[in-house]
Amino acid sequence: MNRENSQSVIKNLQAISATFAKDTAERQTRRELDPADFEQLAEAGFLLTGVPAEQGGLWRGIAESVRDYTTMVRTLAHGDPCVALVATMHPAVMVYFLGCEQVNDAPQAWLAQRQSVIELARSHWWGTITSEPGSGGDMLKTKTAAKKSADGIDTSYTISGNKHFGSGSGHADYMITTARRKGAEGPDLFYLKIKDEPWDGSTGCTLASAWDGIGMTATQSHAFRFENFPATKTITSELLGKVSPITAVIGNLLFAAVAMGIADNALSFAKDKLKGKLQNMRAYERIEWNRCRNEIWLAQQAFDGAVRAAEASGVSAGQAAIRCKITVSELLESALTKMSIVVGGASFAKGMPLAQWNQDVRALGFLRPPLPFAHDLIFDMDTDDI
Repeated sequence: MNRENSQSVIKNLQAISATFAKDTAERQTRRELDPADFEQLAEAGFLLTGVPAEQGGLWRGIAESVRDYTTMVRTLAHGDPCVALVATMHPAVMVYFLGCEQVNDAPQAWLAQRQSVIELARSHWWGTITSEPGSGGDMLKTKTAAKKSADGIDTSYTISGNKHFGSGSGHADYMITTARRKGAEGPDLFYLKIKDEPWDGSTGCTLASAWDGIGMTATQSHAFRFENFPATKTITSELLGKVSPITAVIGNLLFAAVAMGIADNALSFAKDKLKGKLQNMRAYERIEWNRCRNEIWLAQQAFDGAVRAAEASGVSAGQAAIRCKITVSELLESALTKMSIVVGGASFAKGMPLAQWNQDVRALGFLRPPLPFAHDLIFDMDTDDI
């Protein structure tokens, strides 16, 4: 499957996003996802982001896919940032399995399992619920325990532990997570078949707290307690170290693309509100408007540069991708705050979208890796002499 197929999906998503955007005011009041939205995305071909091109999907490796994938989620963010973020989890998770260029020496059994996951991705949504309270966003610090099931199947386990930030809970058919087997040096990656599971603890899944964030309000990023909940072991700690660099590139750039899409919306809104007023601005407003525009411009340069780095060097672009996520997060939060000041007090009216977009952009700083952990990663990656 060549790039024309990805362009066709992008065109489909543009039409869907434009329809979503007509209902921005209503969508910003939502506290939960609408399944009909994701049915449209599936029909548009978005689920094929989790399938290799040679098998009829859209994935052609980091270098050839990164621009199309980031364009897709940025386009969706123009219509509904919450839907865009949850949809982003599908390719971000599937890259663990698509990144075969890093695991050519993987056991044959895993390659067979990988293929079964890819087949599921054609028609099922994937998400992630790897974050844990106290982990600081580092999934290698999981305290969740994995115990071998008694059914004799090598990949069959149960997990017990606390997880949160499960974006798309109740929507995703499958979610990945990390847990640690007794005596293992590092955590393994597992996946959970979680769609339609009751949240009352009767099957080992208990809703600990429903998502009530002031940003990304409708992402259903709930917290759960798992107690002997069925899980399938899929990527060992050794293999995890080989595929994680791929997810670091794609995941960070996809998340940043959502924030860039929100910034596109905000800038268009502000320009419309300020039409005919620019020449009458106070000096402070002019300065803040210039600073706002400069920060959005810088965020765009950082984003473009990281995408080009991924196109040029693939998996080696991990540092550029994390720097991009950090930079975009900090610049856009600052830019939209300045924008609100310039637009004026109406920015914070519930009937206006800017206040919610401001909070949605802030969410980027909390997405994996959250800013404190992201800065640690950059510091550790930086080999330049100080």
